[in-house]
Amino acid sequence: MRNMTTRAQLAEALFPDTKESIQDLLDRYPARSNTNPVLRFAPSPTGFLHFGGLYTSFLCWKYAKQTGGTIYLRIEDTDQKREVEWATALLINSLKKFGISFDEGPIGKNNEEIWSYGPYAQSQRGDIYRVFAKYLVAQGLAYPCRMSEEKLNEIREFQTANKIIPGIYGQYSERRNATPDQLLEKFENEGQSFPVLRFRSHADTSKKITFSDLLRGEINMIDNYNDIVIIKGDGLPTYHFAHLVDDTLMRTSLVLRGEEWLTSVPLHLQLFAAFDLPAPQYGHLAPICKLEDGKKRKLSKRKDPEANVEYFFEAGYAPQAVLEYIMTLADPSYEDRKREDEQRQFSDFDFSLERMNVSGPLFDFVKLQSINNNYLSALSTEELYDQGLKRAQQYQPALAQLMTEDAKYTLAALDIERHTEKDPKRFTLYSDIEKNIKFFYDSEWETIKAEKADFPEGIELTTWKAFAEDYAANYSLDGGVLTRFEQLKTIWKKYGFAANNAEFKQGGFVGKVGDLAMFLRIQLCWAKQTPDLFSVMKVLGDKRIKERLLDL
Repeated sequence: MRNMTTRAQLAEALFPDTKESIQDLLDRYPARSNTNPVLRFAPSPTGFLHFGGLYTSFLCWKYAKQTGGTIYLRIEDTDQKREVEWATALLINSLKKFGISFDEGPIGKNNEEIWSYGPYAQSQRGDIYRVFAKYLVAQGLAYPCRMSEEKLNEIREFQTANKIIPGIYGQYSERRNATPDQLLEKFENEGQSFPVLRFRSHADTSKKITFSDLLRGEINMIDNYNDIVIIKGDGLPTYHFAHLVDDTLMRTSLVLRGEEWLTSVPLHLQLFAAFDLPAPQYGHLAPICKLEDGKKRKLSKRKDPEANVEYFFEAGYAPQAVLEYIMTLADPSYEDRKREDEQRQFSDFDFSLERMNVSGPLFDFVKLQSINNNYLSALSTEELYDQGLKRAQQYQPALAQLMTEDAKYTLAALDIERHTEKDPKRFTLYSDIEKNIKFFYDSEWETIKAEKADFPEGIELTTWKAFAEDYAANYSLDGGVLTRFEQLKTIWKKYGFAANNAEFKQGGFVGKVGDLAMFLRIQLCWAKQTPDLFSVMKVLGDKRIKERLLDL
């Protein structure tokens, strides 16, 4: 009886301003009326959105939508030393650009919170965590500790040197076995600064538990034996403790997260059991990997620019294509199902947790670019223009200005050969727009022209000038391709050109008719490879054609 009284006194001394009970909080945040799955995406605002974060958030969002469930955004910002001021806004903006929306969270204008299970930023939930922490202390399931960093290092070094399982447990915790009286006395004598609060584990290093993972099935693992810190010296919770409280009160039923948290499941199950609360179902996602020197490694923030999702916007990928690529990473059956029903949008396909890849899917740029190419090719020219312009306005303002000066002209340039039998699908990325159409703009043509002059070799400039003047005076944009090609035939012999390679080999010719066509392509576009030349000429129009042909 004495211990119970003293534990209550210790809890009161540690949390004198905390008057609510856990039941009060459960009443404040009642069970949701919708019994469908409740999922969350809970990033830490420590920098840009990682591709792995996009992968996780998309799968959570996708699963919530296909099951009629709820998906909310929670900002886990209790590690204030690592927090970056602008990161939360960037995370939310990046997710919005990918079309990943949330039912709840800091998702309103100026990141205002939507719905009533908040606050959705952990740094604003300190009073809530203290209610749960106070309960643990009163039950003898947590204790205050003031072990110095030097002492912790000393223990760590001793355990390493003697091949002892590392951690703070048993004899290695100075205050684990102290009585409530002793703990209260030490707290009162040591000043009123808050100590760290450790969870009192009931397990030992030999005990194993069995639990079920939604993706990996039944797993056997050593139970948690560590007296981990649940409240830090700054009064904020660690991730382990905060997620227990938040997932409980926000009524989270399913958690998809990275496999780095798999080893923490025994601890998390212990924490839920300490409160006699149900834990959510866990599914642990394999990390996105790359091959390096024949070996798998995780996608790296330091080595891989694509680890930062902003890379995809800058490089010119369509967000929808990136999400479809994620479907191929998550669900090995998706591509086969897509081939069976190519008319369906990728977003119409469900994914199954049971089918998910748990071996660490490999990032494949070739496949991503193929998906992006197919996506852009399926767009109408108007859609390609609109989306390409939107990207250019952010990353290529000079191009954006050109595209808007004469939108009709730009649309015509973009439309060449699209959605035809011979469609070359030349737009793999939005960034390809510039290289494919920049020669249509007079200012860009002048710039390109100044950089190179690579007419077919061995032919005098005087010949080119004479041909250009003759062609400019006599060509026509009317009729079909054959008719237009015939225009060349009428004058190629005049300037000593052969009709074909076989004739050229007979000798006596300055070049081949193909050289004339190449000359036209270069002089009009300053490029050796362009869309259909006569389609290009039709877009350029008479005025530009004549000006460019005669500019020698």
